[in-house]
Amino acid sequence: MPRPPARQGAGGLPGPEGYTGPMPERLILLTNDDGLWAPGLAALAQVASRFGRVVTVAPDRNRSAISSALSLHSILRLHALGEDRYACDGTPVDCVLLGVCEVLKRRPDWILSGVNLGFNLGEDVFYSGTVGAAFEGRLQGARAAAFSIHPKGELALAVPWIERFLQRWEAMELPPNRIWNLNFPQDAPKGFRLTGQDSRAYHDIVERRVDPRGTPYFWIGGDAGPTYAKSPGSDAEAVLDGWASATPLRLDLGCPEILARSKDFEATFNG
Repeated sequence: MPRPPARQGAGGLPGPEGYTGPMPERLILLTNDDGLWAPGLAALAQVASRFGRVVTVAPDRNRSAISSALSLHSILRLHALGEDRYACDGTPVDCVLLGVCEVLKRRPDWILSGVNLGFNLGEDVFYSGTVGAAFEGRLQGARAAAFSIHPKGELALAVPWIERFLQRWEAMELPPNRIWNLNFPQDAPKGFRLTGQDSRAYHDIVERRVDPRGTPYFWIGGDAGPTYAKSPGSDAEAVLDGWASATPLRLDLGCPEILARSKDFEATFNG
């Protein structure tokens, strides 16, 4: 696909009146939670580079399932490992903040997170460092998206569809404080599906062990994967049926159906 023209400026604002020269190139910040050397991040960088200048700030090791954690009580170190490529010893959200405030010193146009090896469907988004980084990107004022793929998926099959999405997503503006959460199937997608969130049951276990000194320690996890409800119109239904799911997510977790019951609230709590 041909590379689209450079965006007119940060935030999509037009240039000065009467100015006819070239506009600034898109600035794109990349991160993930699988670590700087993850193949999914390399694939995303390959695609994103066709749309602007890509700067990568990613964790120096795997930081999965860390959600939107911030390193408030420890120092952070940032290491330049080549042109526009940095490793950070913090969380994915730390990487976004350092990328915006220290490396770029301004808001980028896009903040992209992934490609995560393993789905982020349904309630997974509450645990995911991949999605947490995209949420932080939106909080920083950038257009943001998270990308994940089937744990046995082939990145090469997803790359053309990531490119198609990035080529067109600016044409579908989301309301404020919204991001896109993309999940790709194991094989080549049949196309895109606009989806909601599914529900899933994770078969977590807490395993208790004892170290050589007799002190107990614990592992949280489980070998059995999640069981998805695959409800109609959901992300899990789409991706398990071979489609790429595109799910708009919002930072506002309020419950409008309860807020609409203000009279019931008043009667219950103030009556």
